[in-house]
Amino acid sequence: MKRNLYAVFALATGVLCAGPAYAEFIFGEETKGATITNGDSDINRRVRRQPRFDFGDLVSNGNSYDSQGDLFIRRARVELGGHLLAKEIQYNLVLTADKWEKIGNANEVGILYAYVRWVASEAAVFTLGKEKLPYSRVSLSSSAKQLIIEKPVSTEAAKKVFGETDAYYQPKFSIGGKLAEGVFGYEVAVADGWQNGEDIQSTGSRKVQTASPLLVGRVELSPPGWTEKGKSDAHLGKGQHLTLGANVASQSGIKYQSVAFEEDRTLWGVDLSGHYKGFTAQVEYNEWEIDSTDPAIAAKKPKGWYAQAGYFIEGPNVEPVARYEVYDQDSNSANKEEKVTTLGVNWYGKGHSFKVGANWLHHEFEAGASGKLANDDSKDIYQVQAQLYY
Repeated sequence: MKRNLYAVFALATGVLCAGPAYAEFIFGEETKGATITNGDSDINRRVRRQPRFDFGDLVSNGNSYDSQGDLFIRRARVELGGHLLAKEIQYNLVLTADKWEKIGNANEVGILYAYVRWVASEAAVFTLGKEKLPYSRVSLSSSAKQLIIEKPVSTEAAKKVFGETDAYYQPKFSIGGKLAEGVFGYEVAVADGWQNGEDIQSTGSRKVQTASPLLVGRVELSPPGWTEKGKSDAHLGKGQHLTLGANVASQSGIKYQSVAFEEDRTLWGVDLSGHYKGFTAQVEYNEWEIDSTDPAIAAKKPKGWYAQAGYFIEGPNVEPVARYEVYDQDSNSANKEEKVTTLGVNWYGKGHSFKVGANWLHHEFEAGASGKLANDDSKDIYQVQAQLYY
């Protein structure tokens, strides 16, 4: 069965790479949605769809992985944004129906973003509402401009550290901006984090009673002439940037209901990203600690890193990509590492407005890692995903 899956993946990769050469994208340049303007106010509407087919070791029988195919909508979003009353006041509302019809997913429509932003100056930008928390380079980059179909397993786990549901996208108040024409960037934010009634620990079925606010800060530094206008994993052969980033997040005094125990949570990370014309690469490291006074929980310290790269080839407009990552699910325990190798290729028909990607992922699990089964310590997944963004 796996040989058949390799053949299918090789065929999809060949189709993506076999397109004719064009000086520009075959279907023209990227589109930016439709905008209606009234004085200093405006509204821009965009729609994004990402149909996807996964196949490979997607399900288990408890002892080993079984091959399965899954056709679903990875992302379905309606984006509304613009300016309100003045060009300095921005707003954004994004409705989402992600992973629609994916195996095991409860099909629901939700609000991903809902915020208002006041751009007092380039160095002072105030944001109030639901948006991403300012940590993790790859997570802060738009999923519309990802180099690889799925984000690293360690950064996806890091997004769940400070809340039960949708933890990375939560109401916050932040101040940020850029100085010296983008050479230095920063954002500091305060958010709810864990809240009353949420299930914070499966051990002992611990629920949250009260907690201090969540505090997050991030800084970025670029050399003059190497600043990045907007975060992206894939710049499609245009421009250059080099950015060093660092972030820290902390929520303390998270008290449990019913018992006199509590926990503190901290996360920190560093990342380096850059691109020059067609070549793009980035590395990132994140580590977090969950320190509970409950002896049954004690202290856990997951950590992970990845390195990824791609090269955009003008003409056929294809982009071979690769990533290697290591996620230690708890460095305080032995044999908890998960290692993932990803190889793939992207083809761009209209920039990020229409593109197709194909990836092969090979996971390896140590003896104590989640994902290790009695008869399987590895799995292979193959993915083909298209994006329509207009």
